[in-house]
Amino acid sequence: MQLLAAKFAQIATAIDTTNAQIAALQAKLSELQEHQQQLLSVEQACQSALSQVDQALMMLHHVDPTEIATFKDALVVKFATDAIGILSPADTAPTQPIAPEPFAPTAPESQTVPDESVIDVQSTPADITPVETIAPTAPESPATDIETLLNKMSLADIRKLAKAKGADARGNRVNIAARLKVLVTKAEVLAVS
Repeated sequence: MQLLAAKFAQIATAIDTTNAQIAALQAKLSELQEHQQQLLSVEQACQSALSQVDQALMMLHHVDPTEIATFKDALVVKFATDAIGILSPADTAPTQPIAPEPFAPTAPESQTVPDESVIDVQSTPADITPVETIAPTAPESPATDIETLLNKMSLADIRKLAKAKGADARGNRVNIAARLKVLVTKAEVLAVS
């Protein structure tokens, strides 16, 4: 038998009530955070749209300033209450490229040739000379060779080499290699790696 059973029940009820309030607040917090993310996306979309409008206005001003009023009218139409939030039918359909129907090529109609212009040509396998394939034997240029070696180096090694040569060591390996390829020799690269 518990002497303080009523007090324990009261505290348990208070804990349950507090937990329910915490759960409700967490749900509200999640809802508000999601709304905040949506607002951030909208803000970014608005900034992008305004930037595009600025670009369009600059282009219009350069090409044909008289069309700026037309552009403004087109923007005003976008703010009509019945047009907001509704995609046009062209925007809702997925765009799939329409492939042309395949067709079999037809041979051109033969034209008759007088018999005296026909030449009879016969060949034997001995007359056919095989075509030789020539493999490219040009060596890589030294700059390409150095760049290849630089790209194979670790990022730490390539940065160390860049600092030793007084070059900018910031960026990724490919960017640093592009800066270094004119500053280093093959022997310097091989010495570091």
